[in-house]
Amino acid sequence: MEGRGQHSSRAAPMSIKLPSAEGQDPPILSRKQNKLPFVARTLMPREIQINALMAVTLGALEGGLLGVIVKVGFSDVAAPALVNLAVAMVTGAPAFANVASLAFANLAHGRHKTRWVSALMAACAGSALMISMAPVSAVGLVWLVFWMIAARLSWAGVITLRAAIWRANFPRHVRATITGRIAVTYSLLIAVTAAGIGISMEVHDQAWRVTFPLTAILGLVAAWRYRRFTVRGQGRLLREETDARGAGRVRLSDAIEVLRTDLWYRRYMATMFVFGSGNLMVIALLVVILTEQLGVSRLMQVLITTTIPLLALAALTPVWARFLDKVHILDYRARHSWMFVATMALFVPGAILGQLWLFGLGALVMGAAFAGGRLGWNLGHNDFASDGRSTLYMSIHVTLTGIRGLIAPLVGVGLYQWLESTEPGRGRFVLVFPFTLTLAGAVTFVVLARLKRMET
Repeated sequence: MEGRGQHSSRAAPMSIKLPSAEGQDPPILSRKQNKLPFVARTLMPREIQINALMAVTLGALEGGLLGVIVKVGFSDVAAPALVNLAVAMVTGAPAFANVASLAFANLAHGRHKTRWVSALMAACAGSALMISMAPVSAVGLVWLVFWMIAARLSWAGVITLRAAIWRANFPRHVRATITGRIAVTYSLLIAVTAAGIGISMEVHDQAWRVTFPLTAILGLVAAWRYRRFTVRGQGRLLREETDARGAGRVRLSDAIEVLRTDLWYRRYMATMFVFGSGNLMVIALLVVILTEQLGVSRLMQVLITTTIPLLALAALTPVWARFLDKVHILDYRARHSWMFVATMALFVPGAILGQLWLFGLGALVMGAAFAGGRLGWNLGHNDFASDGRSTLYMSIHVTLTGIRGLIAPLVGVGLYQWLESTEPGRGRFVLVFPFTLTLAGAVTFVVLARLKRMET
């Protein structure tokens, strides 16, 4: 996204039809959408349809939902501190699984990306099936955490390799808009799936054991369909990858070299580490606080941690996508990051004062923040990388996300446990810590954006 040559037109609402029986893709109904390049118009509906199927599986694997399942379903079979630790691990799993990004990039470097993405999608869906078999015991708790991590490791590989596919298939000036449209469908289905499972758990607390296998089946269908997906200029992309890294392998030393020599990417990654750490510890803390401090129902917890944010994400993603199409990622983060600050400014008094309505409002704002955050997270590295180094830069980004995803939720829950040990009820104040990290990151993004503009 570094060279800004062209800007996208304002995106119009889109209508999507499923493929016909002959397997042909439907026409795009919006007139403005016809302004997209022909290849993008052809490939985008297929990408949306496949992601829609996979989104149902991922709805079952949302960290907030699994956190509620662990906290409520296994609280009687393990010590509270261990259950809270498990909550931190499953809610952090979507992020910390990204530590495997460099390994996935290395395995698929110079090879057909779609085959690898298909296999990883199938592994993710299979893990969801395994989660449904966890017995209600301490061993079952370990089993659930293990397969949640396995599912998210697989999906981290999908994200890493799919970034190169999207870069090849979708031109820069419409990439964020197209990604945003994919994210809308994806987020709506995840939200609906998570809410449906939450409602079913109100009827029977073990209902998730039936819904998880059903979602896994759709994920396997998505994996099968992705094997036939087209990558524009695939031969050129594979040659560029091989030429860019000599032996055709992405090594840890390559990542270190990028961070050493690319000043602006290093600054971006450092700021994202501080800023993202604050965001990544929030969901685990919300599950623990809503359960232990406020005694909120399972459905309400799922709504606050998963469904409401994702519905807001779907509604506001097109707005952020139009903005990201026009500006550098640093300018984008300098404005967007304050949405996360506003989120924390609602959650902190909500926890301290025990006001559930502040959590509901905070969930809406968090969804608006996620809308922009997900786009920036998927596409921001392109403002620093060439085509041949896109996968390497994305691998660095998601690997660092994985490191903070491993550390941040555990630190947050550990701090909560310590505060509660000093005086029961004091754990409500724990959200002040992630608020401070988020605020520091937002301020730093503003400074970096100004410095970048001065340099150029």
